Order: sequence, then structure tokens, then C-alpha cells
Amino acid sequence: MSRVLCLLLCVSSFALAQNSNTQSNGSAPSPAVQVVYTIDGSTLTTYNIDPQTLQAAEVGTITPSESTYPYLITSPNGRFLYYEAVQDYSGTGRNLYVYDTNGSGLPGTTPVQKIKAQWLFGMATHPNGQFLYMVAQGSSSNGFTPYAIVRSLIDQNNGKLSQNVTEATYRLESGTSFCSPTILGFNTAGTIMYDAVYCSYPHGTSAATYYARSLDLQTGAFGGGPAALYLDYYAGSGYENVQFRNQLMFDFTQTEFSGDYVNIYRVQQTLGTPLVNCTSTMWTVCGNFVYALAHPSGRYVFLFDSTNITDIARVNLSTQQITQTSSIPYEVQQFSPDGTIAYGVNDVNGALDIEIYGFSSASGQVTQGGTISVPSDLDSWFAAERY
Repeated sequence: MSRVLCLLLCVSSFALAQNSNTQSNGSAPSPAVQVVYTIDGSTLTTYNIDPQTLQAAEVGTITPSESTYPYLITSPNGRFLYYEAVQDYSGTGRNLYVYDTNGSGLPGTTPVQKIKAQWLFGMATHPNGQFLYMVAQGSSSNGFTPYAIVRSLIDQNNGKLSQNVTEATYRLESGTSFCSPTILGFNTAGTIMYDAVYCSYPHGTSAATYYARSLDLQTGAFGGGPAALYLDYYAGSGYENVQFRNQLMFDFTQTEFSGDYVNIYRVQQTLGTPLVNCTSTMWTVCGNFVYALAHPSGRYVFLFDSTNITDIARVNLSTQQITQTSSIPYEVQQFSPDGTIAYGVNDVNGALDIEIYGFSSASGQVTQGGTISVPSDLDSWFAAERY
């Protein structure tokens, strides 16, 4: 695991170029600013979404050093932005940059920290904002590849990462049989981390094992945690999409021969029978969908169907039913972290329109807003919020 450890120890710092955004007058935090980041070519653009009009306003741009295969996340309050990308399509020169942002979520032109991250493949910030977890990959040998989930401490003054600790290690198959881990997120309280190991095998067979690991809120260290669910399916005739929301596990399954379905479980030691089993007999869209998302509240599912409409339905655990409330005429791909905005996408002659819709968790209804247009439908974009 020496190369994994090197990934997280080879750190070089940049000068802090931004002023602190911390309030100094003792007043209560202001409401969240809804933010969308887009990356087109070498330009990262920040937009703010007005919560009343749902219109987007550009607030500024920066030019990161790398912009191929970009990925970013923010701290829970949106102040710190963690951005990774590579130099070119060969995948070389991967770096992780830490940015401080202003009150609009706009990152400064100079990062506060740069980490050489050639073997970094995934990251997530803890809900309390004190820790960042990363998936690191080592060098393959004899048909196996080592991986690690590493915890870093976040400096609350500038967002820099330090004190790296390996929390879990894996020795997974590679080559014709390929496995890789990923971090899926946390429960609301931050006491559980959800992660998974995905494996693909010859002849189209695939499998996934999901874990619910307890976390120490003070140290961020892992506790115990059994595998939540093991899924085995034939990739050529099906697809499994599992998401964790608000103590619930949403299992969106697509099968070529027996129809699609949505199963919802409560996350516990043994999953047992699903709380909700939605097939076409309960709701037609459950039996035939293209893409699916669980709302951050865990109270709704968004299913994109073959007619290019995202159907929205309320989850009722008491009656074990899923019932439609509204729809959006685009594929919904992301939510604002608080779930008040749903973002759909619309391909327009090779360009991309990000369609903004307000969403009410109380009623399940949507309100159409504005549009963010980016030059290419291959451009990356990310929803966040800044407190």
C-alpha cells in the first residue's frame, strides 16, 4: 500500500489567497445560497440560483490548472471546494485542489492547497464538515489491486487537508474480473457511512456489496458494520442502482426480461422484506424506467421514463405505496443538497441546458424556473449550496 500512502502524504500547499468567510458579528448564519458549478473547457463558472424566481445568475469564473475528467465536492456549508482533474485524456497528472470560496460560493483564483492524486478515485465530506474521506488505489499485481478508504482532517480556517488515516483496506480482483470500491454518502446524523464494492466478471455477470459502517463523530474513525446487502445480477440483461437516503436504502432495479422495480428497505442489521415493493402493478413507471433518483428527504422517488419525462412520486411507508404527485419534462439528474431544487437536463444540438425546478417536499409539486446553458452536452456540472 506504499503508493496509496504516498498519494496522501505528497502534499504541497499554495498561499491562501482569499479572505475568511466566517461571520464575525455573532449573527445567525444566513440562509443557504444555492450554487451550480459548470466546467467548460478550462473554465469553471459559478452560478447562484434565486430561491424566489429560480433564475440563475453568473457570479464569476476561475481557470483551474487541469480540467479533464473534472470532479468536485464541497464541504457541507459550501465554504471549501475540493476539485480534482487530470491533465489530458491519458489520465496522467491527476491533482486535488482545495479552494476557499466567498459568500456566493465563488472559489478564489488561487487554491489554498494542491495534492498529487494520481491514485485518487472518489471522495466525500462528513456532514459535520470536519473530515474528508477518499478512495485511493494502489498498484495491481498478480490479478489483484489494493484500495484504501482514507480519512483526512479538514482545517476549519482554510479547508486544507492533513492527518491522513487509513480506515479500511481492500484487496480486490482486477484484470478480466474487476472490482472497485466507492463511497456513497452518510446518514443525516453522520454516524453511518455507506460504501460499496462493485465487481464485474467475464460473461456479463456483476455484483455489488454494500456496507453501513458506524463512525465516531469526534474522531471520524470507523466502527463496525455488516454488509447491508449483496446483489448479484447479469449485467447484459439488467442494472442495479442503490442509493441511501434518510436511513432508507432505495434499490432501483432494471431487468430486461422480468420488468423493472423499486424496493425500499430500512437500513439495519438484516434488511429482510422491503418496506415498499413497487412494480408495474403499483405504479406503471416502476415497471419501466430509464434512470432513477431518490430525493434527499427519502420521501420521494424521481423516475425518468422512456417518454423523456421524469415522474415524481411520494413514498408512503405506512401504506407501503408509491403514488405520483407531479412530473418534469426533462431528465432530473441532480438536486440541491437541501432538496428544494431539482435540476433537469436538456440536450440542444450538442449543447446542454440545465433546467431549474423548485420542489416542495410538503406537496410533491414543482415550480418551473430558469435555465443555465453550457456550450457542450459533455460539460460537467455540480449542484451545491453555500451558507
